[in-house]
Amino acid sequence: ILSCLILTNGSHFPRYLCPVPPNATVVFEVEVLSVSKGPRTMEAFGRMDLDKDKSLSKAEVKEYLKLEYEKGGKSRDDPFYEKLIDDIFYKNDGDKDGVISAKEYNIYQHDEL
Repeated sequence: ILSCLILTNGSHFPRYLCPVPPNATVVFEVEVLSVSKGPRTMEAFGRMDLDKDKSLSKAEVKEYLKLEYEKGGKSRDDPFYEKLIDDIFYKNDGDKDGVISAKEYNIYQHDEL
């Protein structure tokens, strides 16, 4: 059994600090830092929908994200949120009307927001 230290540095591609020989067995030890309810619930939709119009504007999603990141002690700058919001709306605003409706938010069709 070979032990390796693996660094992710926030990317999806880990960096191995030791070579893994062919036919080796690699054992991963994972430490869970926190477990929390994910954001993809109608309860979260209701918290984001500040004006209660049953749709999410970019401003509402940004406000929610800022609060969540600050709650986690990881406040970010505006360009970070803008890029994240652009990606969220690209993936979830199906009719491209600039808001995410409750139907587009459907928790059974998506696993991320």
